[in-house]
Amino acid sequence: MRRSRRCTGAVLLFFLLAVLQPVTGQSPAPEFFITVAPSVAIVLQGEATSLTVIITCNTSSLVVAADCNAWPNFDFHLSEFPDGTQAELAAGRIGANTISISASSDATLGSFPVQVTVVAGKTAQVQTFVLNVRQAAAAPSVQQGTRQPVGIQAGPVLTWEHRILVAKTPEEFDRKANDLGRDSWELVSVITRWDFGIAEWIGFFKRPKRT
Repeated sequence: MRRSRRCTGAVLLFFLLAVLQPVTGQSPAPEFFITVAPSVAIVLQGEATSLTVIITCNTSSLVVAADCNAWPNFDFHLSEFPDGTQAELAAGRIGANTISISASSDATLGSFPVQVTVVAGKTAQVQTFVLNVRQAAAAPSVQQGTRQPVGIQAGPVLTWEHRILVAKTPEEFDRKANDLGRDSWELVSVITRWDFGIAEWIGFFKRPKRT
């Protein structure tokens, strides 16, 4: 009888350890998520552009969401940029954050993957976008000996058309923004608003008005 009790106790201890092992091995839930829009940023030599990094707290846990909202700022880290380009950004915050990218007149041409890493608390999130550096449009050459008119003729006035995009999740916003980008729409800014406790991402787009 004593041997049977010892065997039963050993079996119970084995099953208890088997149940506890996966629980202790679970990784903590991320405190926030990030989305980068657009996924492809285009900049011309000698000009500048911008993209938006959206930070949203993980609302699956009240404790995790409270920790996220308590952080005063989020640290941004960018991987290496091509020669002749640089980025400017401020301390990150919950919602939309703008990264300004400029290119010198002799910046290296091509498409380059750039990683955006956002760190706060015990969470680090990474997203990748493509930086496309293109050659600026060449100025029209003036043939030697050609007489130029004295008067300056006014060119056509460029007018813009605008569009607003509303999305329920960062992933939906990124997908719809990419679709608009294929139709020449440019992202101007992004804001986040709360509608009865539900977050919405609102993007403002523009493009030259088509005749």
